[in-house]
Amino acid sequence: MKKHEKTTALLIADSQYIIQNEENEKLTAELILVNKELIFQNEEKEKRAQELIIANKELAYQNHEKEKRAQELVIANKELVFQNREKEKRAQELIIANKELAYQNQEKEKRAVELSIANEEHRETNEYLENLINCANAPIIVWNTKYKITRFNNAFETITGRSEKEVLGMSLEILFPPAEKEISMELILQTRTGERMQVVEINIVHIDGSVRTLQWNSANIMSSDGKTTVSTIAQGNDITIRKRVEEELKKLNETLEQNVTERTKQLEEANNELESFSYSVSHDLRTPLRHIGGFIDLLIKNNLTQFDETGIHYLNIISESSIEMEKLIDALLNFSRLGRTDLQRAKINSGNLVNKALKTFEEELTGRDVEIKIAWLPDAIGDEYLINQVWINLISNALKYSRKKEKAVIEIGGELTTSETIFHIKDNGVGFDMNNADKLFGVFQRMHKATDFEGIGIGLANVNRIIMRHGGKCWAESEVDNGATFYFSLPTNL
Repeated sequence: MKKHEKTTALLIADSQYIIQNEENEKLTAELILVNKELIFQNEEKEKRAQELIIANKELAYQNHEKEKRAQELVIANKELVFQNREKEKRAQELIIANKELAYQNQEKEKRAVELSIANEEHRETNEYLENLINCANAPIIVWNTKYKITRFNNAFETITGRSEKEVLGMSLEILFPPAEKEISMELILQTRTGERMQVVEINIVHIDGSVRTLQWNSANIMSSDGKTTVSTIAQGNDITIRKRVEEELKKLNETLEQNVTERTKQLEEANNELESFSYSVSHDLRTPLRHIGGFIDLLIKNNLTQFDETGIHYLNIISESSIEMEKLIDALLNFSRLGRTDLQRAKINSGNLVNKALKTFEEELTGRDVEIKIAWLPDAIGDEYLINQVWINLISNALKYSRKKEKAVIEIGGELTTSETIFHIKDNGVGFDMNNADKLFGVFQRMHKATDFEGIGIGLANVNRIIMRHGGKCWAESEVDNGATFYFSLPTNL
C-alpha cells in the first residue's frame, strides 16, 4: 500500500513536473517573444529619439530663425518709429516755420505802420523842437563839426543882439569878447571828446559891447552809427546876476571874516580881562576878608570879656559871613575856570570813575546807614577830570538831601542810545517841587533853606556847565519828600 501510494505520488509528481516544464517552455517562448518585442520597441524608441533630436534641432533652428526675424522686426519697427517721429518733427517744424513766416509778415506790416507813424511823429517832433528852440527862454545854439553856427534861437538873439540869419554859417568866435576868443574856443573844443554832457562858463559879448556870463550845457549829436559826431547842441544859462551876487558875497564874506577875526581878538582880550578880574577877585578880595576874619578871631580870643552875649553873637556872625564869602569867591572862580579850561576828551571807564568818586565820601558815610546800588554803567567820551567833578557833585547832593532818612538809598546807572550816553543818580531824600525845576541848575539857586542844608548853591551849576561844554544836557525829576533823580547825557562821538 505504501509502495502503491508512493508510485502514485511519483506519477503525479512526474505529471506535474512535465506540466510545469511545458508551462516553463511556454513561458520561455513567450518571454523570447516579449524580449523580441521589447528589443523592437527599444529600436523604435531609439529611432524616435533620433527623430526627436533631429526635430528638436530643426525646432531650435526654426526658433533661432524666428528670433532673428523678431530682432529684425524690432529693428524695423524702431526704424519705422524713428522715421515717423522725424516726419512728425518735420511736420512740426514746418508748422512753426509757417507760423514764424506769418508772424514775420505781420511784424513787417506792423513795422511798416510804425514807420509811417514814426515818420509822422518825427516830422511833428522836428516841428515841436523847432518851435521849442525858438520859444525857449534859455539861449540855445547848434554848431557843426567845423564850429560853424547852424541854429540860433530867439533867446540867443536877445543875448547877443544878433539875428539868426546874420550868424548862420559864421564861426562861434563872433560870440566871444575879443580878448577871450582863444580861451573860449579851447573850452568849446572840449565838447568834441564824446557824447557826455559838458558844462562850461563862457562870456558872451553883445553887439553893444556889454558882456553876459553863460553856463553852457552841451552834448554831441551822433550819426546813426552812434560813432560819428554830426553836430553839437548847447543850452545856456545866464548867470551874470548870480556871478555878480557871488562876487558881492565873496567881498561880504571877506568882510565878515575880518569882523570875526576882530571879534575873536576882542573876545580874547575880554577873556584876558576876565582872567585879570579873576586874579583880582582871588587876591584883592581875599586879603580884606582874611583881615576881617583874623581880627574877629583876635577880638574873640583877647577881648571876649568886654563883650556881652549879643556882641559875641554878632562877632560870630561876622566871622561866619567872612568864611562864607571866601567860599563864594572860590566857587565863582571855579565856575569861571570851567568855561575856559580846554577839554581833554578820551574814553572813560564810568564804573571806575564812580567808584573813585565814592571814595572821597568814605568819612561822610561812616556812621550812616546808606545803601548805594550801582547798575551797569556804559563807557563814555569826555574829559575824565571834569566828569569826575560831575559825579562828586551829584553824589554829594544825593548824600546831603537824603541825610534825614533812617536809611538812605542811592541808585546809580546808565544807558546807551544811538546818539548819546545817559547816566542817572537817584536818592530817596527830601526831593523838591518840580515847579522850580527851571532854577535848579542856576548859579546860587537853592531849593531848600540854608539852615536845613548847607551849601552855596553852585554845585549843580558847575555840573550843568561841564555837561553843556561836552555837548550834553542835564535834567531832573523829583517829588517833594519822595526823592529826586538827576540825569546827564554825553554825546557818543568825540
